[in-house]
Formats: sequence, structure tokens, C-alpha cells
Amino acid sequence: MNFKKKSYREITGAIHLHTTYSDGGITIKELINAAKTVGLNFIIVTDHMTLRGLDEGYEGLTDNLCVLVGYEHHDPHKKNHYLALGVDQVFNPSLKPQSYINEIKKAGGIGFLAHPAEKRNYFGSLPPYPWTDWEVDGFDGIEIWNQMSDWVENLKSWMSFVKLFYPRRFLGAPPAELLTKWDTLNKTRFISAIGGVDAHSRRLGIGYCCFRVFPIKVELKGIRTHLYIDQKNNFSNFAATKKAILNGLQNGHGFISNFRRGDAMGSCFFLQHKNGHISLPGVQKSYSLPARLMVEIPEKGRIILIANGKAINHTDGKTAAFEIEKEGIYRIEVYKKSKAWIYSNPFPIGCYPF
Repeated sequence: MNFKKKSYREITGAIHLHTTYSDGGITIKELINAAKTVGLNFIIVTDHMTLRGLDEGYEGLTDNLCVLVGYEHHDPHKKNHYLALGVDQVFNPSLKPQSYINEIKKAGGIGFLAHPAEKRNYFGSLPPYPWTDWEVDGFDGIEIWNQMSDWVENLKSWMSFVKLFYPRRFLGAPPAELLTKWDTLNKTRFISAIGGVDAHSRRLGIGYCCFRVFPIKVELKGIRTHLYIDQKNNFSNFAATKKAILNGLQNGHGFISNFRRGDAMGSCFFLQHKNGHISLPGVQKSYSLPARLMVEIPEKGRIILIANGKAINHTDGKTAAFEIEKEGIYRIEVYKKSKAWIYSNPFPIGCYPF
């Protein structure tokens, strides 16, 4: 399976990162330096209601790392959080969700619903901030897996103390109800998915008796978003690289992985048509049936084919070839020893007019 060698290259990044410009525990310089050491190609900083990282000149290319700066918007009640990317201004905090979605889009930006299914059953001191206004339209995608929300929701019983020191080990999976919502939304228009770190790297304790929960290098080795971009893009031109990343996120040209379960770099997900045409995950203008959904992953796992929200086939191993004969919304989930590892963006075959 060498489709990437022909036209595409894979890059991997961490999205939804906070610094001391809002409620994060590290500076943006510390974040950038950490990202350079853990094998990332891009990071997206999204401090709450501020673009200081952009204003102070931190967006750009540095040592083969692309740093993008967006921000996290919220409504007047501090709910309905929205990751605004590709904008150069922070919009009025008094706006209601549909209004800031519209304003961000009008300004040429894209946006993703942040931790939309967040809940707290056990850790009441950190309240949840779910997305509640599902009547909105025009958003580009959903953060289907939020690392911090996943971890906090699993802080329960005496095991919580252990989880403070080994946070990645206890990550679960995207909320089932959110995956169902995502699949349902994709039946009417394409909704991209991203994975979010929601990095805060906070320090607990006082003076010498303190430690960091989720040190930043640990956080950056969790939920990652992978993109397929043009092979010709070698990160030499920032404007072109930024455009490629935002376009890939908006159109769903990639997948999400949990690095703790294994490095998913090198994974291939593509639709192979009878005429030889290759389609990436996400929005594509050309589909023909029958076709074959091809999968290759770097380590063995259970590869599951999801069609219109339901698991219809699976295989165990490092490769799979699923025959696709009907129109629908298809995507792939991969598990390792029953643990969630990879979620591809959908292949919406014959579903939307162009």
C-alpha cells in the first residue's frame, strides 16, 4: 500500500493546547520546545479567549515544527466551547453559539466543537463544559476524543491517586454517545473529527511538595491527529503549510490515534476504485462503486468497518481490504487488546451533492 508515496505524506500533530496565556501551566515557549522532542509535525495552541500567542509572533515554522495559534471561544455561560482556527481576532464573548460560529466562518476561519459530550460523574470540583446547543449549523467538525475530559471522568475510587501519576495508561475511548451523534450528523453533511489533548499541565501542591499532573511531554504522547497532505509540501513555506493543515482538518483528510497504545504513524486508510482512483478519508468529489476500503496499520489490531454508525465487518491483523458496494458513511476503528487506538475520518460515499 504505497498511496502516500505517490501523492501524499502523513503528518501528526497535537491540537487544543493551553499555555500561561490563559489557564495552562507552561509558557508557549516551553510548549514549543516540548513538541519538538516528541516527534510532532504541528501543534495548535488554543488558549481561552485570547490570541496572544499569535500577536506575540509565535505562529510559524521552527525546526520542522509548524506552530499554529487559534483560540477557544465560549458562550456567556462559559459553555459551548469552540476551537476557532485560522482567525486573527477574538470575537465578542457575549455572542451566542450560532453567532460566533458564523462570525468565525465569515472571517475565513474554521471551527470545532470542543469536548462536546463532557461530563463529570466523580470529580465535581472540575465542572464539565459540554456542548448544549445542538441546533447550530455551520461548524466544521467535532473533537470526538478529548484527552483531559477522558482522564478526569475516570478519576474515581482509590485508583484516582494512581491515575495522577500514570495519566495516559487510563485513557479510555471517545464517548459512545458522541460517536453516535457524529455518525448521525454525517448523514446530512460532512462533519470532520479531530482529537484534542486539552493540555493544561497543572501543578498540584505547595512549594517543594508539589508535582505536575500530566507533564507536557506526557500530554503530547496521548491523543494525536494525523493528516494526509500533499507530498510536495516539505514545510519550507509557512503560509502553504498552514493552509494545508487547516484544509486537512476541515475536510477530514486523516485520522485520530492514542499514542499510548502505539505509534500510529504510517497508517493508511484509503478507498481504491476500479478505475485506479484513490480517495482519502473525508470530503472527496469523486467516488465510484464498487470500491475497496484499504487499511494498513503499523502494528496488529482489530480493524473494524463502521457503516452508517454500525459495525458491519472486522479483521485482525495489520491489513484489511473491505469491499464497498453501497453508498453510505464508512469509517474505520482500530483496537489493540480491546483498547481504543485509531479512529479514521469517514468516507462519505455518494452522500452529498457537490
